[in-house]
Formats: sequence, C-alpha cells, structure tokens
Amino acid sequence: MTVRTLYRLTGVNPDLDGLLDALPTEQLDELQFLPSFPEEYLGCPAILVSGHFDIPKAGWCGEVAQLTGVELTLRKLETAALLLIAVDDEVYAIGFDQGYRLVPNGLKDPSFGLRVAVRAIDPELVHDIVRRSLTGRGRQDATRAPSGLSIGSVGIKQHAELVRELGGQLRASGLGLPGNRPIRIEGSAGLRLPIPTEPEAFLACIRSLAKICAAEPRHDLAFIEATQPVADKTTIADLDGLLDEALLDSSDTSISLAVPVDLSPLLPATGAYTIQIGNATIRGRDHLNLADIRYRVGVQHDTTPTAALRAGTVTMCGANDDPLGQAPAIKWIETCLTRGSSHYFLMEGQWYESGVDYLKTIRRQIEELITPTPSIALPAWRKGEHERNYNLRAQAELGRRQFLCLDRTSVRTELHNHNGIEVCDGYGPAGELICIKPADKAAPLSHQLNQALIAVQTLLFDATARERFNTLVTETSGGTRSVPPSTRPHKVIFGIHLKNGQQLTPDTLFPFAQIALISMALTLRQDVAVEVIGIPTEN
Repeated sequence: MTVRTLYRLTGVNPDLDGLLDALPTEQLDELQFLPSFPEEYLGCPAILVSGHFDIPKAGWCGEVAQLTGVELTLRKLETAALLLIAVDDEVYAIGFDQGYRLVPNGLKDPSFGLRVAVRAIDPELVHDIVRRSLTGRGRQDATRAPSGLSIGSVGIKQHAELVRELGGQLRASGLGLPGNRPIRIEGSAGLRLPIPTEPEAFLACIRSLAKICAAEPRHDLAFIEATQPVADKTTIADLDGLLDEALLDSSDTSISLAVPVDLSPLLPATGAYTIQIGNATIRGRDHLNLADIRYRVGVQHDTTPTAALRAGTVTMCGANDDPLGQAPAIKWIETCLTRGSSHYFLMEGQWYESGVDYLKTIRRQIEELITPTPSIALPAWRKGEHERNYNLRAQAELGRRQFLCLDRTSVRTELHNHNGIEVCDGYGPAGELICIKPADKAAPLSHQLNQALIAVQTLLFDATARERFNTLVTETSGGTRSVPPSTRPHKVIFGIHLKNGQQLTPDTLFPFAQIALISMALTLRQDVAVEVIGIPTEN
C-alpha cells in the first residue's frame, strides 16, 4: 500500500475509447511513452502509460558553473506513469512519480478530494486545512497540526473564507481498506491517501470513495460546502463582462494574482512561469506578472479577455523550463466586483457571491455553541434573583469543588493596574472559567463576552496574571482548591439566563449578542474550548 493522489475525471466516457480520448496523445508520442492495457488483470477498462522525462542537462548545472567556474553536464532522468481506470460509471486517474504531470487538468473534478474529506475525516482530528479569504486579494492561509485538532479551534470565518483543502484522520475501514487502524487523507481537487496494490482491494477502495461522495457531509464539516459557486448563467455572463473591462483597464487595481491551491506545494521548486493565452506563449518569466496576462488577453480579437483566460494556461516550471504543474489562466487571478448592491469574488476560476449564506452561517454557528447537553449542571434561575445571589447559591448547591464563586473578585496586572480584571464568576471542577449573565437585551451579554475575551487572553499570555489568579483561587476557596502554577485556561463556559423566561436558542438570543458571541468564540476557540449553556427559570 502506497500513498498516492487519486483524481476523478469528468466528461470522460467510462470505456476504453473514452480513456484513450482523455490522454494527451501528442505529448505522449513526443515523449515516446508506452501504453499498456491491464483491463483483464484489473477487471475494468484501464490504460497505463509509462516512460520518462529525459533532461539532457540539469538546470542547476549553470548555477554551479557561474558560482564555482566548474562546468557540470549531469543528466537528469525522471520516470513517470499514469493509470486511467473506469470503475462503474466513473473515471479515475493516478500518477506515479512524475506521472501527475500527465493527468489532464481540464478533466479533473475540482471538488472530488475535498468532497470525500468533508464526509470521511473526524472533525476532531483535522491535520491540514487551507482556506482562501473572500477579499479578491489572493490571500491563502494554511494550518498544519500533525497531532490533529478540532475543526472548531482552527478559527475559520465561515462566511468570509472558503476551505479549499482539508486533511485529517479516519479509520481504514471507512475507506474499504483492511483493518481499523487510523489513516490520513488530504483532499482538494485530488485525494491523497494510501492506495492498495492488490486489484480487488484497490477497486473496493474506489467503490467506497464513490459511496462516500454520495453521502451527506459530516455535521461539523458541512459548512465547508455551504458556500457554492454562482450557478445562474446570466449572472456569470454579466460578471465575466465586468471582468473583461477590468482586464483591459491597466489602471484597475481590483485584480490580484493567486496560486491555485492544488499547485501551491510546487512553489518552492518553481523557477519560472510559462503563459499560454491565444496562439502565442510567454516563456521564462521568473515570477508571474499581471501585466503579461493583461497583455495577452488584450491582443485577442476573436474572443473576450475572460474567455481567453478560461482557455489559456499558466505553467509552473523548474529547471530547463521543465513543467511542474499547470492550471487554466483564470485560476491564477482573483478579484472582487460589484453588481448592483451585491459583491462577487472570483476564486479558482469560479464566481462566489459575498454574504449569500451569511444568515445561515450565523445560525449554524450559534447552534454549535449552545450545547443541548451541558458539561456542568448549573441550577435554574429564581425569579427576581440577582446575579451575585445566583453565583453564591450555585456555590452552595454544587459545592466549591464544582463551582467556586469568584464574582466581584479581581486580578491586577501591569496592564490592568487600576481596578484589575474580573476573570470569571465561577471556577469549574476541571478549571473551567464560568461566566454567568442574566440579560433582557444584547448589551449586558456583549460586555460579558468582551470581558471574558480580555480575561482569557491575559491568563494565556501574562505569567504574573496567572500567578495572581491561582493565588486568588486558593485564598477564596479557603485552601480547599489550588491551581498548579503552569496551568493555562483551557475552557470557557457562558451561562446565559434570559430574563423574559424564554429558553436560550438561536431564535431567542438577541441578534447583536449572536454576532458578538461568534466573534468572541472565533478568537477564543483557537486556544480554549467554548461552551454556552442556557440557564432556565425555576418553576
């Protein structure tokens, strides 16, 4: 079993003729790659092409000669193989060694790998995530966590960022692989995973992937697919027209360069770019230049600039202009355009409308924060009860080991040296910081959320604050509780009581408080867990 990247191809007939049509035959003939037809061995239509890229002189030989005066003529030989296989009604491609260069870019299903990942991996064991910001500025952020972390702690702005690559852990049996050991996969356009080398196991794995693609996404990962590209053809045509105007206007600064996510790993080895737009080619650029792209689309007279971008390509090259990876030219630019009162972003060659799922995103995140199964059983609120009295009663009923009342206590630091900061209202059994607030409007909750944010960040980054807070816990508990000096906050619990007697839900929580809660949680959850508990009124 070896780790390979599997692609699903679209627009290819799942038979031998369809596989042959999908191959870049002219390139293969020029390279003298040899075809094989393992259909009988695999039990389904398949083509394997293999050969090598022969580079007469390694590209870095010139650098060595210029630096040392020693002429080197080292030959570079790179092997490659590409397997195309039709399983049931779908066609898949696997590259071996340099064979990934031969996978037809225009036929790749751009969502295949990511679609599998959001349906298969454990949301609590995310290893890699790459997202693109909906700004039109080509910004790409990557989070790598070899030990795995919860998707909620990544800090994704669900209505302002698009996840383009997701890697994580799942059980082998979930992919139809033998055993139940944990394995890792990474999904974007392609899916990187351990591929069985036994034909029967290989086909079983592919069929398992097809079933996964047809299933619903994991609940905690469903937001990744919530933002979909614009599908209305009229809107797309209008946006393409606006992009045409921006491309032809050299003073327009709304267009930025971007790197397709699935090609970003090739950046360190890239020394030059080749731009093919129309019937001419620009070679040997040591960096990608927007002016070159604008020039090429501007001289096309039988098509529009945007259509020329969609038909053109940009290739990343290594030594001796050796191609490393290629994508349609449209995928190398990003922009933000306005149509009426709506904002649209071009990303990876597709248009997205800003904020189209904003309200759904807010509700989804609030639903995730308000837990139906509280980790701590806070007592119900008595009618007319003041917050201070509630906190003291919670301590009396639950005991100091479960809820140590720290209401109206403060910790002074160099930054907060006047009145200090109130860290929390209660200290939980496992060191949770419990913040209690009754409210009949959003303002008290917003104040509480900001106060908690300041308190947690102070304890995380100020050693003196941690020391003084630990002393406060010991003194307030009468020595019954103590905190190790190295302890850092790991969880914040918000206990919210609605004074109107309603149960706390996404429908009853005040709208401004929802925004404040999500903003606070987005920041805090990168370091600590966040839980929201609704405190009911006592009958």
